[in-house]
Amino acid sequence: MGVAMIVRANFTTRVKSMAEVVHDLGDIPLERIRAKPAPGTATEEDLEKAPKPICELIDGTLVEKAVGDRESLLAAEIIGVVRIHVRAGDLGVILGADGYFRLEGRQVRAPDVSFTPWSAFPNEAIPEEAYWAVAPALLVEVLSPKNTVAEIDRKLREFFAAGSRLAWVIDPRTQTAKVYTSPKRFKEIDATGTLSGGKILPGFKLPLADLFAVTTRRKKK
Repeated sequence: MGVAMIVRANFTTRVKSMAEVVHDLGDIPLERIRAKPAPGTATEEDLEKAPKPICELIDGTLVEKAVGDRESLLAAEIIGVVRIHVRAGDLGVILGADGYFRLEGRQVRAPDVSFTPWSAFPNEAIPEEAYWAVAPALLVEVLSPKNTVAEIDRKLREFFAAGSRLAWVIDPRTQTAKVYTSPKRFKEIDATGTLSGGKILPGFKLPLADLFAVTTRRKKK
């Protein structure tokens, strides 16, 4: 008999096996699932108190984000170049990997990078609440070896359902990317290709070769 647990959602109680919990989370490695508080019972308050590494709140469960220094470096580079473009036009707000969004179903999610236009906020000012109940127009995920296809697919579904319109999924291992305009519609960009801001960030371009160049020291001329 599989290990069973109580999962509280929408104020009702049902029994799930750990296998079901892991599958619903995207078949992620078990070491990324926090045991305390018990999966299915975690709240936003628990998320606020959670020690590092960064966690997300998914189905009442604290789930550690897959992290790594190379992924952090690439995300930081993306933030830097996008910020220049955004500030030039005063277009909106950019957040990093600890920037959270409250999504439908009581999920609290944090992309590696996000851009939210001023028009998404009431009175074009950021809310004072800890987690914003808006959807970023653009979200970016820089894949770690511990990410699974299923968890990224689920995350994209949730953000697009909330109103996101563009997502970049960066794969450092192959130095490629996928550009999503819906959870199922995407374009693959190879190592010679360029990320485009489209209608979300008009005029923005980032060649993947330039992005991945930050992983090696520039040669002196």
